[in-house]
Amino acid sequence: MLAILYEIVFSSVFLFLVTLVLLYYYGMRNYGYWKKKGVPYIEPKYPFLGNLAEGTFGMKPPHIQQLEIYKQFIGERFVGIYTFTNPTLFVRDPELVEAVMIKDFTAFYNRGTGFNPDYEPLSAHLFHMEDQKWKTLRQKLSPTFTSGKLKGMHQQLVDCSDALVKYISGFAARDEPVEMREVMAKFTTDVIGSCAFGLDTKSMSDTDSEFRKYGRKIFETGIKQRLFFLLNVNFPSLQKYVNLKILDQKTEDFFMNLSKSTMLYREANNVSRNDFVQLLMELKHQEQIKQQDEDDLIIDDKIIAANAFVFFVAGFETTASTLSYCLYELSLNQEIQEQAYQHVVSVLSKHGGQVSYEAIREMTFLKQIFSETLRKYPPVPELLRKSTKDYVIPGTSVAIPKGTRVTIPVYSLHYDSKYFPEPEKFKPERFDREKNKIKIGTYLPFGDGPRICIGERFAKMEIQVALVKLLTKYRFTLNSKTISPLVYNSSTILLMPIGGIWIDLHKRDE
Repeated sequence: MLAILYEIVFSSVFLFLVTLVLLYYYGMRNYGYWKKKGVPYIEPKYPFLGNLAEGTFGMKPPHIQQLEIYKQFIGERFVGIYTFTNPTLFVRDPELVEAVMIKDFTAFYNRGTGFNPDYEPLSAHLFHMEDQKWKTLRQKLSPTFTSGKLKGMHQQLVDCSDALVKYISGFAARDEPVEMREVMAKFTTDVIGSCAFGLDTKSMSDTDSEFRKYGRKIFETGIKQRLFFLLNVNFPSLQKYVNLKILDQKTEDFFMNLSKSTMLYREANNVSRNDFVQLLMELKHQEQIKQQDEDDLIIDDKIIAANAFVFFVAGFETTASTLSYCLYELSLNQEIQEQAYQHVVSVLSKHGGQVSYEAIREMTFLKQIFSETLRKYPPVPELLRKSTKDYVIPGTSVAIPKGTRVTIPVYSLHYDSKYFPEPEKFKPERFDREKNKIKIGTYLPFGDGPRICIGERFAKMEIQVALVKLLTKYRFTLNSKTISPLVYNSSTILLMPIGGIWIDLHKRDE
């Protein structure tokens, strides 16, 4: 009896050990890929996890891990890394960045995020779309961001900025510091609610605003969200077997129903507004009265909902962060803040004190300020691409096959002293076009090339209008509740400072 029991235990242990060994070798099977190609690389220590486990599982902020890889290979144009088990080309050289983003764009026009619109309806938008569908949608949406369309939205930005000034006046009256990330998120939520959906979301006036509630949920920090995103990118087929949806059902239903109800109301009541949903509805109407090619992407209710959603997501968080960091830097650099104030006053005096579209276009120093803010605090610290065909890296004999993932380390390029001397310092003059020229491929807060952020001009206009309104009413100083230098949350790919950004308000004389 004991002999039989011993044999069972021995067999079980042996089988377990064999399974572990097989899993180990299976998980390490791809890790000789870059060595065979003669590419400098980082050898993973653990099976399946690749090189980015510390960033993926929240042990350190992903942008810090990126910077460590970047600095480890000074002098190299590119490096081989592994995202889980997938070989990924880590690009360090600005000229190669330019090739991927612009010159050889036809080989890298997909982001390869792996999202499936049939499984996650709100992913049927410009950021995730690939191949001909992306090209078609980009062509159809580009006219919605012309100068004329943006000028038509200008007054909405002014009205929302006035509401922002009124909202923070309560803090000033009580002599209370303001946590700017939350306040700016409420402001940008109201802006996008107005300019995308034509709605007053009341994020600043209503503590129970549904828009703000769902905005928080979308950007909840956590290892789960980051892990799900990376699994979607690297193993998209898993969606068939595992629930890897980034959005929960309530959030998805909220935005799908919001878009649908907005369109139904306007159609039933013959209502027209100068906002993003209206522009999409007009596109849909134009397509209904003309013949469609079989392979063409037709603007339907699903496409409208998804792209209104991404306009909201991309517009409120990134702009709110940029405004918060901008006020943080101006609070630390009082001379620059005073120079900005005098510049704003000078330009406004030429336009009768009105924050007009033309006045905003003349505020070149404000442009330098938010450009430098975007350098120090890029909204998206890295850019992803996936090769659409076999590609030989320029100047080498190294060939990467179709389907190879490419990472462009935006944060690291922005902090390379070779391109931006004293990168830790806040120096808006770097972006004075008459004195300095930024090297192509080193500054990428909105991406570059044909897949550059379609809402770039809208975001810049929104930031400038808000800054003008704020600077003319208040002087800003840093409150002691702010952890400075900033320390970042390690569980999200975005730059999120721990403890927030607390600012003291000092009302200016009229």
